Amino acid sequence: MENILDIVIIDDHNIIIEGLEMLLSFEKNVRILKTYNDAYDFLGDLRGQKLLPKILLMDLMMPTINGLDASKIIKKEFPEIRIIILSMNCEPKVIYELIEKIEVEGYLSKKISRTELYTALNEVNKGYVHLSEEAQQALNCFREKIISYPEIKLSCREKEIVDLMINGFSNREISAKLFISESTVETHRKNIYRKTEAHSIPKLIQIVNDLNLLQTI
Repeated sequence: MENILDIVIIDDHNIIIEGLEMLLSFEKNVRILKTYNDAYDFLGDLRGQKLLPKILLMDLMMPTINGLDASKIIKKEFPEIRIIILSMNCEPKVIYELIEKIEVEGYLSKKISRTELYTALNEVNKGYVHLSEEAQQALNCFREKIISYPEIKLSCREKEIVDLMINGFSNREISAKLFISESTVETHRKNIYRKTEAHSIPKLIQIVNDLNLLQTI
């Protein structure tokens, strides 16, 4: 008996959903259980046990909840569902977060062909991770960037100060806010720049964002 791929599609643009439905209608072993414009509606049906797809095809940029945040929830509550993200953009940090941390199974550019879409569905169904060529290149570049950074460990106080620094607070304002002397703030600032090798606020912001250094604040 042929292995049927039960899938759900989530995209806030109906024209995209209709295009995917048309492309996948050529594949005999693909069955679209339902389509949604909002991931919250899908989560409601999942929690209500109304359906359970093998694979979820989901847009990344959606107004109510984006594909990254929706993936976090779905992978936590329904880890058996395999997720393929569809996007017009291949933002390296977002792909890294989705693949390496949330552990979704696929990331595809919306520029892909019907053949690659079908290949991705089958590979993901078999337990493999599938990225479109553009997404794979972006992920590889970001991995190299992560490796090139030194290991950075900031104390809780340093994280507080970094957060205030990148939000435009001066040493005097940070001193008043944290009830410490300006000289102590300046010492922390020097240590932060030394540890991150940033030497400027724009570079510090980039490193903080790339490495999620303030994640525990």
